[in-house]
Amino acid sequence: MTRHVNSCRKIKTVAKKELKELTREKTFILAIVIQLFIASFSTFLVLGLTSFYDPSMLGNADIESSSVAVVGTSEDELYRMLQQSNIRAHLYDDFQVAYMDFYEREVDAIIVTPAGHPDGTDLLNIDIYLPKSEIKATIVSLQLKEPLERYEQSVRDIRTQRLPGYSPVEFNIIERGLGTTSTFFEFIYVALLPLLLFTPAFISGGLIIDFITEEYERKTMDMLLVSPVSTLEVITGKALLATAIVPLQSFVWMLMLSMNSISIDNSLQILLIVTVIAMILVFSSTIIAILLKERGVAQLLYSLILIFLFMSSYLFTNSPLNLVTRLSIESIGALEAWTWTGGYVLMALFLYALMIVTVKHNTDNI
Repeated sequence: MTRHVNSCRKIKTVAKKELKELTREKTFILAIVIQLFIASFSTFLVLGLTSFYDPSMLGNADIESSSVAVVGTSEDELYRMLQQSNIRAHLYDDFQVAYMDFYEREVDAIIVTPAGHPDGTDLLNIDIYLPKSEIKATIVSLQLKEPLERYEQSVRDIRTQRLPGYSPVEFNIIERGLGTTSTFFEFIYVALLPLLLFTPAFISGGLIIDFITEEYERKTMDMLLVSPVSTLEVITGKALLATAIVPLQSFVWMLMLSMNSISIDNSLQILLIVTVIAMILVFSSTIIAILLKERGVAQLLYSLILIFLFMSSYLFTNSPLNLVTRLSIESIGALEAWTWTGGYVLMALFLYALMIVTVKHNTDNI
């Protein structure tokens, strides 16, 4: 019993020593600051990122109505539809005057109404002038989409009645109350939340490689054989620190996300899964570092394995990333969730035992 107590004290001492050195590591501190920034302003970042590949998402945001110059007459049907929409339409009878206001940013866009009439036979061309700013142009385009579609449908309804043999087709559409998820929801719970919570685990896997390979590069690993602290205790202390910082960071990131009005269910079980995955990565990296002993080669192998695991994780329903997503939105049963959590715990225990065997085998061969 006393032997185990002394061993635990030595492991804690090694962990404290590594923690002091870790606080002086500028790269690690920078990574923490970047993650803190992402977690603190997650709502704004997600809104900006999703608008790049899905501009229609901005249409659901509370954005001020655009001011549009309409070159035409008050009798134009398009002008009346713009007035009825979420657009501040200003009527102009001279394009040059409208262009001057557009150039001086008095209006956000210019629309030149078609010269023909909806009940005529001429083609109806609508000229639209948008600002060079991509974000502003996207917002104006989204706000113009609804009135332009209504105008197009109005013209179609009038002109199709003149077609020979025209007969409207009636559709009986049954509304079943099913809808698609929003891009904002998908980006947060499928991409942002899992990546933000598991990033500390990914970093810890690389940190333990640095901790161990530095001992070999400085030729200090051999000195441990004649010191009161065994090699296994040193390795375990380093692994303990690399694992312990993961749930602390993940808890802070979850707290920051909650402050950004992002609801996360099953927080404790999510922290447990993140910690277990951190243990799996740390123990695996420890084995790689002990066997290879060279920092560059070990980091390269760890990166390749991590990339493979990350790319393949979304192929499985209950991979760690998907499991965290499903738990955060309550889309998985308790039995299924705990079964998979238990499986990952067993994997971590197996790797810990394999790490002990690797350390002892390496020590015996020195």
